[in-house]
Amino acid sequence: LEILANDVRCTHGATLGQVDREQLFYAMTRGLTRADAERLIVRGFFQDVLDRIELEPVREALAAALEARIPQS
Repeated sequence: LEILANDVRCTHGATLGQVDREQLFYAMTRGLTRADAERLIVRGFFQDVLDRIELEPVREALAAALEARIPQS
């Protein structure tokens, strides 16, 4: 398989969606408010990505930036 640089085309995609209803329901049955459950699920999603960043200062800066964007109650 040979891929020439002029044969390559890249695109960027992003998704935006709702928090999984089953995850939300489960968290709420454990006593969390809807807002707290949503924050917990969103943080968990981003934590998977953050855990892959090896440089601690970068990981911490990105975590702080993401945390600032998650709505608080």
